[in-house]
Amino acid sequence: MGGESEAALARVAAWGPHLAAVYGSGLWALPEGGRVVDEVPYDALGWPAGSVPGHLNLLKLASVPAGDDRELRLALACGRPHRYEGWDDDELELPVRALAAAGVTRLLLTNSCGALRPEAGIGRAVVCSSVTDLQRPPVGDTPETLPLCCDEVAVRVAAALGEGAAQHAGAYVSVCGPQFETPAEVAWLARYGDVVGMSAAPEARAAAETGVECCLLALVANVAAAVGSHEDVLAAGARLAGLLAAGFTRAAFARWPDLQGTL
Repeated sequence: MGGESEAALARVAAWGPHLAAVYGSGLWALPEGGRVVDEVPYDALGWPAGSVPGHLNLLKLASVPAGDDRELRLALACGRPHRYEGWDDDELELPVRALAAAGVTRLLLTNSCGALRPEAGIGRAVVCSSVTDLQRPPVGDTPETLPLCCDEVAVRVAAALGEGAAQHAGAYVSVCGPQFETPAEVAWLARYGDVVGMSAAPEARAAAETGVECCLLALVANVAAAVGSHEDVLAAGARLAGLLAAGFTRAAFARWPDLQGTL
């Protein structure tokens, strides 16, 4: 890590985030009541900066009111790199590992995804308790499952989000992309989860290895295998961003009830 990236990461550590979040395609929106106090480009941090539309490649340091003159300090990563862009495991895991090194112990992952099952309806959030990693070859016959939280916690977060979320714990299937799935692939992928997308596995693995607790909000932008494009995903993401902004603080406190006591 060079001098510039060390200095940039020191700014993050000095802010002392109570939690961090990663925003997927088109999902960035400042949590309700929040204010941005600093911005750090991914390049300055030495993080991989993707080229996919809908990803700002900026880390925003922000705060949101938490009652009684208290504030929740956030590190909000607006965008992520993807494996199909040519990044390797170390590069894809770097942002989470760097945040952990800066003192982050809680991580809220978000992404736009496709529904594999009818109950994962378009325009809703699915709170996922695990990620099935199909981005890397499995060891043996079964794909690796990366746990994020227990099902009971995922259900609690879903309840906090209300009607905007499916009221059950989901499972996310991570594939390489960039192509959308065929109907035959969807039928096979549904054996492993409720929603499918092209991220989350590297971040979940890095979080587990650095002791960072996770929560994954998968925002359903389309039905997997339906005809569509990335532009359609971005349009759906713009609508879902409002749901995420409105429910961000509720989701955080539902995932980490002890968080109130740290403010």
